[in-house]
Amino acid sequence: MIFVISEHKDNKFKSITSELLVFAQRVGRDFGQPVTAVVLGSGTAVLADELKNKKIDRVVTADDAQLADYSPDPYVQVLKALFEKEKPFLVLIGQTTQGMDFAPRLAVALRKPLIAGCVEYEKQGDRLVLTRQIFNAKMNMKTTARGEPPYFATASPGAFPGDEVEGGGNAEAVNFPVEISRPSRRKFIERVEAQKGKADLTAAPIIVSGGRGLKEKQNFNLIFELAEAIGGSVGASRPVVDAEWLPREYQVGSSGQTVSPKLYIAVGISGAIQHLVGMQTSRCIVAINKDSEAPIFKVAHYGIVGDLFKVVPALTKIFKDLKRA
Repeated sequence: MIFVISEHKDNKFKSITSELLVFAQRVGRDFGQPVTAVVLGSGTAVLADELKNKKIDRVVTADDAQLADYSPDPYVQVLKALFEKEKPFLVLIGQTTQGMDFAPRLAVALRKPLIAGCVEYEKQGDRLVLTRQIFNAKMNMKTTARGEPPYFATASPGAFPGDEVEGGGNAEAVNFPVEISRPSRRKFIERVEAQKGKADLTAAPIIVSGGRGLKEKQNFNLIFELAEAIGGSVGASRPVVDAEWLPREYQVGSSGQTVSPKLYIAVGISGAIQHLVGMQTSRCIVAINKDSEAPIFKVAHYGIVGDLFKVVPALTKIFKDLKRA
C-alpha cells in the first residue's frame, strides 16, 4: 500500500496534494501497490468526497477538533498509529513547510528511513530508487532505502505534474479513530498570510518574472503590465529582492518559492542555478534576454534574444490586442 498524506487549507487541497497523487499513482502502477490518500483535520467530509473521485483505492479520514489547525505532535501520533496498523510500503509527503515539519518526526517515531526532496523515481528489479537533488540542484543523487518498509519520502513541489492526476475512480472511504493521548506542545495563535493574488505563486498557472536586467525598480512596471495582459502573476529573481525592488515573497528560487506553472516567462534573468532550482519544472519556459549565452536559455523551451525594453512592450501590446479582438 502507498499512502499519500494530503495537505489542505481553508477546506481546499493545496497543489502539492495532486502532485503527490500523481507520484503515488505512477509508483503504484509500477509496483502493483494500491494507493490510499489520508486526510487529517476537522470537518473533512468535503475533502474526502473530492478524493474519492480520483483513481485511488481508499480515502482514510482522521477527523477530530484537535486536528483542525496543523500541529506536528497530533499529526505524528495519529499517523504513527495508522501506519503501525496498516504497515504500508511507501508513505509520500510534500516537501513543504508543513511536510518538512512533521515528516522527520514521524519517520523517527517509527524508526524508518526518510528520503527527502524527491523529484523522480525508478524501478530496479523489486527495488524503489528515488532521485533527489543536492547542492542546489547541481547534482542528482539516487537513493534506495535499507531495511523493511514502510519507507518515507517527501516530494519537491513541482516535481510531478499535478494536472495529470488520474480521475474517474470510486475510492472506498474509511474513518480512522483518532486517539491523541499527549497534548500538543504547540499552541496555534493566528495565521498571517501575504496578500492573496500577489505573492503566493505556488498555484499560479502563469508567472512573469523579472531580473536585474530591468536595471531599476520603476522598470518593473513592464513586468506587471505584461503579467496583467497575459493573466499571470509576478515573480522575481533574488537580485531584485535583495535590491528591495519587490518584497521577498515574490522571489522564485532555492531561497524563495518553488513554482511549476504551465507558462513561466523569465525577463532579464540570467539563470543562476539558485533561480533555476525554483522554476525549471515549469511546463513551458520562455526566456527574454539580450545575452545569447545566458544560462536561462539552457532550460528554456523558447528564447528571445533581444532588448527586453523593446520585446516586453511589444508582447504586452499583442496580448492586449488579442483580448480586445
